[in-house]
Amino acid sequence: MSATMATRAPKTSVTHQLHRLRAAYRHRGWTLWHGNATGQYWAAHTGQMVILSGDSAQELEAGIECLEQSSRPSETTLARLVQARRTGALRLSPRPLPRGSRARHGTAAVRT
Repeated sequence: MSATMATRAPKTSVTHQLHRLRAAYRHRGWTLWHGNATGQYWAAHTGQMVILSGDSAQELEAGIECLEQSSRPSETTLARLVQARRTGALRLSPRPLPRGSRARHGTAAVRT
């Protein structure tokens, strides 16, 4: 095997693994890349404000799956919220008005 073939094989594998990971996780909000200097696979999710790394594509994939499983709400919690909302047990406070939208007490609006 020549030296050029030896250097191309790992790059092709990295490219293939990145395409596979991106196809699986991009629609879930993940950005994935491979660090040439570190040789690690990386993933970032801005919605969850998290960055992960792994020495292999499989290790990174396991980390993503573990994080996604732990951040999903359990069905019982969601079911309780839905039931509480239906029965009226869930009372939310009114949304506050933005600053400056109300006239301050003791001041009159001045028109010119």
